[in-house]
Amino acid sequence: MSLSVSFSPVRTDADVAVVIDVLRFTTAAAIALVNGARSIIACATLEEARAHAPGVLLAGERNAVRPEGFDLGNSPLEFTKQAVQGRDIAWTTTNGTRALSEVLGSHPSSPLPPTSTPLSSLAPAPLPFQSDVVLASYVNLSAVVAFLAPRLEARSAVAIACSGREGSFALEDSACAGALVRRLRAALGDRLTMNDGARASACIDEAYGEDFARLFRDAQHGRFLRDHGFGADLDACGALDAAPVVPRWRDGRFVAG
Repeated sequence: MSLSVSFSPVRTDADVAVVIDVLRFTTAAAIALVNGARSIIACATLEEARAHAPGVLLAGERNAVRPEGFDLGNSPLEFTKQAVQGRDIAWTTTNGTRALSEVLGSHPSSPLPPTSTPLSSLAPAPLPFQSDVVLASYVNLSAVVAFLAPRLEARSAVAIACSGREGSFALEDSACAGALVRRLRAALGDRLTMNDGARASACIDEAYGEDFARLFRDAQHGRFLRDHGFGADLDACGALDAAPVVPRWRDGRFVAG
C-alpha cells in the first residue's frame, strides 16, 4: 500500500488519484454535489465550458471573478440547493480544473445523458490512466479518508495531487494533503509506504492542524481572496466535514460517490 503527494498536478499510473484545490474548486464541488447537483464537468478552458451550453449551468472564475455570461462563480456559498439541485454544471477555474486536465490528460468529457437518466445508471467509463479519480478538500476530508483507507488496505496505490496556484506551490492544498496523510497513517500504521511529498505535507499539517483561519491567512491565495472580497468563502472552505461526499469521476464527469 503506497501513498504519494505531489505539490503540483502530474499524470499518474496510481490506482486512485486525489485532486485537491481547497481555495476553492474542490470545496465548492463537494458542496454542489451535497446540495443535489447531478454532475460536474471539469473544463480546462472557458470555451470548453461554454460548448456544453445550453442545458447546463456554467460555473467558474478567472482571477477569482465570474466570467461573463456564466451562471455561477467559484464561491462555495453560491452552490446552494436552490441553485444547483438536479442540474449538470460545466465548471472551469484558474487552478483546480486545469489541474484536473493535467491529471486526466486529454481524456475528454463525454456528452451528457438526458436529464431523465438516473445517476445510478451512469456506468464508469474505462480509464486508461487510473481506476479512480476523486476530489478532496477540508469539507469532505473524513469522507475521502473513509473512501481511501480500504483501497490502501487492498494494496492500491494512491496519488494525491495538489492543484497549487498558477503552477506553483500552494500552502493550503499541501496542508490538506497532509491532513489526509495523517489520518490515513493513523488508520493503517507503518504498513503505509509514503514518498517524500507525503511526509513533507504531513509536517505542514502538523504545523497548522485545524487552525484554518491561520492557514488561510498565511496562504498567498487566501490573502488574495480576502483582499478581493471573498473573505466569507474562507470560512466555508474551512468548515471541516460540512459536505460528506466523495466526488468521483464517472463517464466524463464527477458525481457523488
